[in-house]
Amino acid sequence: MRRRGLVAGVLFLAAAGAAAQPEEPFRPKGAYDNSVHRFHPDLDTRFNAVRYGRWKALQIAWTSGIDPRLDREFSAYLLVLLADPPRFAPEADRVAPALAREAVPVFRALRWGQTLEQQFLDILASADSSPSLSRERAERALRLYRRERYALSEPAEPAPPTELLDLAPISARILISGSRLFAVAAADFATSDFAQQRWKVKKTIEDFDRSYSAERSPRESWYQISAPPAVSSYPAMTEALDRVARFRAEVFEALIPGGATREARQRRDERLRAVARRYGLPVEGIVGP
Repeated sequence: MRRRGLVAGVLFLAAAGAAAQPEEPFRPKGAYDNSVHRFHPDLDTRFNAVRYGRWKALQIAWTSGIDPRLDREFSAYLLVLLADPPRFAPEADRVAPALAREAVPVFRALRWGQTLEQQFLDILASADSSPSLSRERAERALRLYRRERYALSEPAEPAPPTELLDLAPISARILISGSRLFAVAAADFATSDFAQQRWKVKKTIEDFDRSYSAERSPRESWYQISAPPAVSSYPAMTEALDRVARFRAEVFEALIPGGATREARQRRDERLRAVARRYGLPVEGIVGP
């Protein structure tokens, strides 16, 4: 009887935990999960460094904005990460806790975008990948993503020109190069079979390590610009990922001025709500301290 009561209690707590976090991004199960981590660990560590950098940048920008001093300090943080990149992906709500609590729709949209990006690359890097099987898997992943509440919609109007390189030039260059790495890797996977991928990826990593702080336009982080082979084979998926990249850049730009005073925080929150509305997200819950 006691054993049955213990089991019931555990099940109740598990159900309560699931109910408390109904929108955590769990990737659909598949034999391809974690393929990049298994078969290309050096590439995966650099992906993880970029992911940490993205979330850390948003956390700093949300809490204090980014001025020239913080731009230099944050770029130094990124360079340390890239010199000894982490083996595992970050827990986003630990790296950007304020954003997770106080700008829930934006945080969730970016978290789901990261999940979709990770799944797409794992699909392409799978040992059993083939053009037809990878397309089938990518289409399924994209269908499931579109069903989520925080999936991004295409804005009705084009995005205004970004000013990231003017506002936070050092950090922006490194983050743009890091985001470009995902697109170039996808092109490597899409244009080679499993036996050839290692050598293409090795060259991509070497190129990235030599030039991750090079001057680049934000558009170079898009698949459309840096990964035409992946775009031609997976147009709907790469379009969705480019939308996430544009959204991330607009969010970062909206936060960079910061909110040192109550009025400044109100202006920051309204800028962020405007970005969220453009992409079809709910705006309730975007309220800073």
